[in-house]
Amino acid sequence: MNYIKDRNSERRLSVGDGSVAYSRRQTVGGRLRWNLLLSALPLFVLAMGDVRGADVWEDATGPLLSRLTNSGPKQAWPGGCSGVVADRMTGMVTIKVVGMGLWRSSNQGEHWQRIDGSTISGRDETGWATSVDQNKPSRIASFSLDGLAGMTTDGNRWKSFANLGRNWDFGSVDWAAAEPRTIIAAKHETSPPGEIEVSQDGGVTWKKQSVYLNGNRDRISMVGALGGATLVYANGDGIHRSQDAGGSWTKVSPVNPQTRVPVLFGGVHYLGGTNGLIVSKDLGATWQEQGAAVNIWQGPFFGRDEKEMLVVGKEGAFVTRNGGAAWKAVAAVKPKAGGFLFTPNWFGCYAWDPVGNVLYVSSMGNPVYKLKL
Repeated sequence: MNYIKDRNSERRLSVGDGSVAYSRRQTVGGRLRWNLLLSALPLFVLAMGDVRGADVWEDATGPLLSRLTNSGPKQAWPGGCSGVVADRMTGMVTIKVVGMGLWRSSNQGEHWQRIDGSTISGRDETGWATSVDQNKPSRIASFSLDGLAGMTTDGNRWKSFANLGRNWDFGSVDWAAAEPRTIIAAKHETSPPGEIEVSQDGGVTWKKQSVYLNGNRDRISMVGALGGATLVYANGDGIHRSQDAGGSWTKVSPVNPQTRVPVLFGGVHYLGGTNGLIVSKDLGATWQEQGAAVNIWQGPFFGRDEKEMLVVGKEGAFVTRNGGAAWKAVAAVKPKAGGFLFTPNWFGCYAWDPVGNVLYVSSMGNPVYKLKL
């Protein structure tokens, strides 16, 4: 393995296998040299893609969409699929067909079955609208736009949330609870922009918050339900926390996450930013960076344990087998095919099946695509 090493900063970049591993310590004298190395990282990632060969994304839902549109009513605008999640334990993949609910496949898209009992409709505009409980992946929440949102807390019974007009961009459920009731969600195109709503009865009723997210979709906006009355949000001024269901808020960290909702796994809440993983082991009271730097917009998606993760950022998808100490580039961002872009900072929705080692992606107006890693 070959390394590019900065003697002043004690950081290194491994280039033999596409992984990135270095410490965070840096001296003033080494800053310029390391900044030059960082500026070259996108080229490095591109070069690794050339080594892997061109990514071959396959249409995983073409036959399903043809069957639904040929035998039923015209699909709602903009058609296609929006939203995809995977069960890390079984490899089963669940997708949202625009206007036609949630569908699941146990064989990587060969066959599909509707699973939501007609309680979910609309579409996902963002990559965080439909999500799973990483500890119990049978539990799913889907924050629909222009349709009914809802969730299942046991994998079988589905319940729609109360309809608040155009509804949601994304949201977070308190998956730490045996029977989750606390939900925080970002409404779509409100006036003023960035409206946040909280429910403490499983989506039956909602309370508008006094705080707001960024109105611009390219800016920092995060909401998280970490406990029955414990919430977090971010809008570019660090992470803020409430212990009274949004009655009052306290800034607890200057860090600005890029991921829009926290991921709970093994009692730890994870966010992602420009420098990698951001974790909390005390229900959001404190946050620490974990592992090597990697740009994260979506994830982490977990594999067998807390050491195995996949994340997605503007440079593509990266995998770690050691809790983030090193990251390996495994795929580029899916290029535009039709409909909306697959960029992971808004429209593109990525999911990882670690059992079959398959990466999935959706974006409105497109089918769901899969890539064997």
